[in-house]
Amino acid sequence: MTKFIFVRHGESEANKAKRIGELGTKLTEAGMEQALETGKALKGQSIDIIVCSEFLRAQQTAEIIAGELGIPIANIKIIPELNERRMGKYEGSLKDHEPVWYYTAEGPEFEPGPKLLNRMHRAIAAIKDLSEKGKVLAVGHAGSGFYLQQAAKNIKDVKDFPASVQMGNAAIMEIEI
Repeated sequence: MTKFIFVRHGESEANKAKRIGELGTKLTEAGMEQALETGKALKGQSIDIIVCSEFLRAQQTAEIIAGELGIPIANIKIIPELNERRMGKYEGSLKDHEPVWYYTAEGPEFEPGPKLLNRMHRAIAAIKDLSEKGKVLAVGHAGSGFYLQQAAKNIKDVKDFPASVQMGNAAIMEIEI
């Protein structure tokens, strides 16, 4: 069985403002400090490869962690499949629902759950391929990260998901695939 480490990005400006993040949402100063502390916590884990989503906050988190681990920033691989769930017109708006709603809501504005799950299965395949070259750290998001965890368990249908649990900012999770 292959293992990799998943880290949710540090606190973003959207997290702080209680808004739904967008592609270009940056980390806050606190988020940068969280990423630095996560990097320190990951020392000794023998991480060889860092991958992240296209979203700025994930890239910033990956870069800070890479700096702590002595991995050149140029070696960070962007995997678009790790991107956060797209929420159309809701992106940038105030969060006024319970966290689970953002994982389970369906409608024309949202990237459909089954499509997101399929995307996370592709992310798992990419991570598994990269794991043949060394231990992988994947930096992503809360919602898509939950779907990534289900894809790692080879769950094929969103109806089979357990209750969702939101990871904190810069939280670390080891995942088996």
